Amino acid sequence: MATKSFNSITTLSVIVTFMAVVLGFIGVVISEIYPGFIILFLLMLIAIGSKFYAKKNSNKPNNFQGNYYTFLGILNVLIILVTLWMTFVITHDRILQDCC
Repeated sequence: MATKSFNSITTLSVIVTFMAVVLGFIGVVISEIYPGFIILFLLMLIAIGSKFYAKKNSNKPNNFQGNYYTFLGILNVLIILVTLWMTFVITHDRILQDCC
């Protein structure tokens, strides 16, 4: 996975998780604390951590870079998918309160 695509995936992951954490915080203010907010916060930390890890190891050999670009890129795509799903659930369950 190229550096350019990895950076765009990681940036998108950070933006999506940050927006979900903001919605989760609104949900916590409206109702009580729930485990989904903590998980969203941890997903945001993983996305930010992968971005810093990539910057830290940018001077390593290309073979090593390819391995963590692929792994962290797949991890960030999964984070985006999970975050979008959790954002939908948080919005409808906690903010709009239109469940059941």
